[in-house]
Amino acid sequence: MTVTLDTKALSVEGGGIEETVEPVGSFVDRWINGEYKKEAKIFGAVRSWAIRCYENNVAWSSSTAKYLKERAKAGNKVSFSIEEGNLHSVSSTYVYILVVDVAYRKGSKAASFIRNFTLRLQEAPP
Repeated sequence: MTVTLDTKALSVEGGGIEETVEPVGSFVDRWINGEYKKEAKIFGAVRSWAIRCYENNVAWSSSTAKYLKERAKAGNKVSFSIEEGNLHSVSSTYVYILVVDVAYRKGSKAASFIRNFTLRLQEAPP
């Protein structure tokens, strides 16, 4: 599997991608044939992703998590792709980085450590 965000290849934990499709629309209360109904008018849908990633023994100055935090602060959309062969793919997509959560499971002073980070992304217009 290859996951790329703004030219950075991500190391994704096993089972570490969740994709959500949320319909966006308006709802109107109706009285139809003597019964209350809530009618929906769907305009489209917004996709979002939660991705659990990791880095092994990477200095903070070279960290992908640090880079993505800086990109999130800038607020610009970035390119995003997932390639899982015939299982699933997302290409030619732009996203906003909504959240970058960073965790140090072994601590920052360990001789060998893993930095875990979770990204929350939302699809952006092209």
